Amino acid sequence: MHISLLNGVSGAIPLSHRGLAYGDGLFETLLADQHGPHFLGPHLDRLSAGTHRLGMAWSSAQRLALRGQLTALCPHLDAPHLIKVMLLRSNPGRGYDFDPLLQQTDVLVQCSPYHRPDWAAQGASVALSETHVSVNSTLAGMKHLNRLDSVLARQSARRQGVDEVLVATDSGSIVEASSANLFFFRHGYWSTPPVDQAGVAGVIREQLLTRFPDIQISALAVDELDQVDAAFLSNSLMGLVPIESLMARPLPRHADIHLFHSELAKTC
Repeated sequence: MHISLLNGVSGAIPLSHRGLAYGDGLFETLLADQHGPHFLGPHLDRLSAGTHRLGMAWSSAQRLALRGQLTALCPHLDAPHLIKVMLLRSNPGRGYDFDPLLQQTDVLVQCSPYHRPDWAAQGASVALSETHVSVNSTLAGMKHLNRLDSVLARQSARRQGVDEVLVATDSGSIVEASSANLFFFRHGYWSTPPVDQAGVAGVIREQLLTRFPDIQISALAVDELDQVDAAFLSNSLMGLVPIESLMARPLPRHADIHLFHSELAKTC
């Protein structure tokens, strides 16, 4: 089933929209089936937090309406689907500036079938991206629409013939993968890189940090990748994906990954 709704009705954004011109907005990608959108509450929480940080017009009533709209889509699904939600700032006029009192937030919802990549089940081959990730603490953690870092990183993965790439800052600190967060096992414990300067605070990442407090937030430098004993990727669509090969070095699949997966499946 393919659906595209703008503010609850069939439609598309106008060509002059700020969301198209400046990437002025936020988005979420949710996995959904006939039982409902997975982790809907945490996704809506992240959207609400993002609208607050960007100063977008977004009320509790609008959030409740969006929840109802997304939930209503799911009973008609006969297979896993991807739901993409975009909140786009709309404001009269042109240019970067906007009037906070005149702004509105347009809600774009797209729904389409989702097929998990074959390599996500088999385990990912992962290399290091040839391009760096942008550092900006003001925007770090948010799922904003400015995703050129990830666009370039995906092309780096294609050129290197791997499933995914890790992106690092100019100073050599690993942040995440092009479309997923990273968890790594080193020195006898699990860690994930911080995302307070760059990257996305993924919903699955936050769930794991909450449910498994022993997981540490710890920096990982590019020259420390050879110290990683096991690793996996996480995002809302693929779930947890073991890394089978890191920089052409085989990695074992740690038993904890199955434990993490089982715990997440209980309350998705």
